Amino acid sequence: MTQYKYPPFFEFLQSAVQTADGEGFSLPEMNRQQLETAAVNATGVPMHCPLWMRLEGEEWWLLPYEPIVTVNGKNVIAKKQVAKGRVRGTIKERWSQDDYQISINGILTDQSGGYPDEDVKTLRRLCEAAKVQVMSPLLELFSIDRIVIESFDFPFTSGPNNQAYTIGAVSDDIYKLLLRQEDLKIQ
Repeated sequence: MTQYKYPPFFEFLQSAVQTADGEGFSLPEMNRQQLETAAVNATGVPMHCPLWMRLEGEEWWLLPYEPIVTVNGKNVIAKKQVAKGRVRGTIKERWSQDDYQISINGILTDQSGGYPDEDVKTLRRLCEAAKVQVMSPLLELFSIDRIVIESFDFPFTSGPNNQAYTIGAVSDDIYKLLLRQEDLKIQ
């Protein structure tokens, strides 16, 4: 009997991301044919969870190789200690949901054997802009379409035609900060 240290590869052949009707996930701005033709990596291999990025008003850029995207969430809870009370623990006064923490790890590769300098320049420009629009099936499940990049790293990577990268970001929403008198009325 074979003992697997990790689940067998064939467990990952089907995408775990499904819509309510059981079909594979598709992005709202693209029909299935556009998604299938656009969501292949630089070598033509289909991507199951591609990631597009862009600055506001510019063209979408598909990361050439499917990155590993991790989403972490947490709740913010204000705890109050009761002085001289008979109640054990704390009183949870107010809670809300914090921003999602997003980690994007991937690699850029040049198939011709040279350094992927154009892809690195494009990704660097997006990272330095900080506020980026994103489109991905995983991020769509969490209603994330904008991120703010807090950190990015281009570490040493083996091979002259490879460059790894790591991006640390948080989700971003559009807020209405200035309110009119009509906005304050309860409806």
